[in-house]
Amino acid sequence: MKARILTNDPSLIVMFRLGSIEGKLVADPDEADEDFKASLKDDNLAVLILTKTVESWIEEEVRTHREAEATPLIVVIDG
Repeated sequence: MKARILTNDPSLIVMFRLGSIEGKLVADPDEADEDFKASLKDDNLAVLILTKTVESWIEEEVRTHREAEATPLIVVIDG
């Protein structure tokens, strides 16, 4: 199982990469939504980390996923 971060902050990509966590830099809500949905389809993904900004862009999708109690686990961090 693996983890991934979706963020709009390039420094977080570098920091998480040092911990062997892959990252995806997203620039706008449409890109965030597309990458979020693609991440949900990854059967090997256990944890999906979102920054607060990215989470605010796709808040409805995140809420729907959490209510379904599906994997991966969604974690929101400052950033």
